[in-house]
Amino acid sequence: MKHIKYLVLLGMFLCGVPLVNAYADAAGTPGSIAETEQRQAIQLILDNLATDPEIDAVLQNRQQIKNDIAGYNQKITQIQKEIGQLDQALAGIGDKNGEKSVVNQALSELVALKQQKELELVELRLLMMTAEEALKQLNHYIERQKTRETFFQEKPLWRILAEAQAAHYAPDRQTYTAAPKSQQTVLFLIVVTSLIFGLSCMPKVLNLIKAYSSPCNMVHIFMLLITQARVISKFFLGFVIFSTLFISLTFFMFSGHPPIVMGSLILYFYLVLRLLLQALIYRFRSASATSSNQPLSGAQGNVNLYAFSLISAVVIVFSSDYNIYQTSTGIAGALSSLLYFAWLLSLFMFSRYFCSSVQPAFWRYVKLPLLIAVLFLAGLECFGFRNLTDYVIVTTGYTFSIFALALIFYDSIDLLMESFRASKDMVVNRFSLTPVEEKRRVKTHKILGIGLKLYVVVSAIILVLHQWNITDTDNEKLFKFFLEGADFSGFIISPARITLALLLFVLSWPAIEYFKQFIDRSWLASADMTKSARDTFLTVSGYVGYAVVILLTLGVAGIKLTGLTVIIGALSVGIGFGLQNVVNNFISGLILMFERPIKKGDWIVVGTTEGYVKKISIRSTIVQTFDRSDVIVPNSELIANQVTNMMFDDQRGRLRVSVGVAYGSNTELVKRLLLEVAHSHNQVIMDGSTPEPRVYFQAFGDSSLNFDLLVHLKDVDLRIVVRSEMHMAIDKIFREHDIVIPFPQRDVHMKHNGVA
Repeated sequence: MKHIKYLVLLGMFLCGVPLVNAYADAAGTPGSIAETEQRQAIQLILDNLATDPEIDAVLQNRQQIKNDIAGYNQKITQIQKEIGQLDQALAGIGDKNGEKSVVNQALSELVALKQQKELELVELRLLMMTAEEALKQLNHYIERQKTRETFFQEKPLWRILAEAQAAHYAPDRQTYTAAPKSQQTVLFLIVVTSLIFGLSCMPKVLNLIKAYSSPCNMVHIFMLLITQARVISKFFLGFVIFSTLFISLTFFMFSGHPPIVMGSLILYFYLVLRLLLQALIYRFRSASATSSNQPLSGAQGNVNLYAFSLISAVVIVFSSDYNIYQTSTGIAGALSSLLYFAWLLSLFMFSRYFCSSVQPAFWRYVKLPLLIAVLFLAGLECFGFRNLTDYVIVTTGYTFSIFALALIFYDSIDLLMESFRASKDMVVNRFSLTPVEEKRRVKTHKILGIGLKLYVVVSAIILVLHQWNITDTDNEKLFKFFLEGADFSGFIISPARITLALLLFVLSWPAIEYFKQFIDRSWLASADMTKSARDTFLTVSGYVGYAVVILLTLGVAGIKLTGLTVIIGALSVGIGFGLQNVVNNFISGLILMFERPIKKGDWIVVGTTEGYVKKISIRSTIVQTFDRSDVIVPNSELIANQVTNMMFDDQRGRLRVSVGVAYGSNTELVKRLLLEVAHSHNQVIMDGSTPEPRVYFQAFGDSSLNFDLLVHLKDVDLRIVVRSEMHMAIDKIFREHDIVIPFPQRDVHMKHNGVA
């Protein structure tokens, strides 16, 4: 039995299965005790929901179950991998030659181990289903509790004021906490604004943004507002931003000084909100007003803007997220309500100013609905529905923040795409490459820009719906969907993978054309290849490159090629019915490229079309006629029909020059003079590789003796030029020897009243 175990372990080692643990598990009992305990712990958490626990404890339990589910997924993946390795081990041992009893014993032990792993896999899947069901119940409980707390009615405002008066305005006991709950979010915002402020102080960056963005660009406007500020204002802004960043990074030094932390945060949020609101006003104003780049004017407008920014900053810092006040009664509750009413009033006044600055006619439509909403929220605050009003205010603030950030990202995409295009042009100039023709250029940067803008819009909509609890998907699920995607009919759609695939396509697609130019100039120029062979190699390599880019893009996007079998089958049926011509032209194009009966630059005659081959593509061939018009000829016609190639294997060709002389001329002299003209031209072949120039007396014409001069040229492409030069030489030499070239003559007889 010992050598049987060694054989089993050897087979498992060759397949990569963890040896010691796997064999020990096979010899023992299934480890279901821990799984039973975990199932009991989950049931205990669910039973505890009947006692109406605090929401913080339920949130901790939910996070624990989420971590357990993540661990179950890892274990399931590992066990599935081990089962696959055991299948390979079983197949390997089954092929061994040796003692039959030894092989059977090894197979039986591996089968038992595989059965145990499959049992563990089933138990883990059942446990994960239990955890997921418990997670749904916890989420339902949390949403129910949040809804109940949101609509919970506390003391009305008049009772709070009465209690404060009865206590002789004694302030409630206050509990201060200098650190906000969302300290990481605040730190992120401070770092981003510090980066923008630092970049706005760099003239080169500002000039680059001005060159690559429109006046309505949000980033452009934001930096202009910083750079156009006075020196004192700019210094104060920088001091507040960097001091707040320093306080946030070294919070342990200021944890015992809440006024310092609160004061720095109020100043920071005030300045950022003021700049952001000013940028939004410029962004949505008319083009003429925006292009002037003038700061906001008007005292009333400045007062509304500054008041709303300051009160909003105070509301943000003194909100419940920062744990400034733990009670809403007495003086604290009265001051909180007063601050809330002041914020509603400033919101209404700023909305009027915003509409008058952007589109004055729009205020007539939003004035009444906004006034009703403000009065309704004030009434809720008076009757004690503070949780509901806080929810509306906080959610509205998050919606505004998402809208502002999405608008900044949306406008930044245009700046990014222009920078990408400029960088591409710089690389093209650096390597002395020829830019792609405008009509053949694929606007890849525009494709990427449209895709990124669509992504920003969809993400903003999803986040806004999530903030208003219209969707029950939490942030972790959204982040998981962004990275891993979701399964739609066998296709896994992942926004992150699609974004990477789109980026790969945009960078790779235009690079193929420039790479063809690079290898043509660096490698093919020194290779022993003809021009037509180089063109064929570049064309085929281009199509191969495009195919590779498409396959890589589909692979990065998560689209499996096996899932395209249905589409390929449909295409095959379409080829059988309606795409015969397309396939015929495609195959004919491949034949033309490899067999090369015609080449780029050849002078051909196909049907009634005569001209030079301008381009041979995979579907058609472009022939440029002598009057500079382009004729697109399908490749199948060049293969199936008769084609005359004047320059098939070389550039040489025959030229016929016809001339007539007057009756009575010396024909021998005419023949000698024509041969003299032929021999004197440098394009006429005289080395004996072709027939010598010849002159033939063709016919007695109506008014001339007709002669033909036949010569063979070194480059038939110069046929028209050579004919013109020979005509001029013949005319000159005939004049010198008094040989007349006649023209038709007619005698006209006129009759008058029937008398000639």
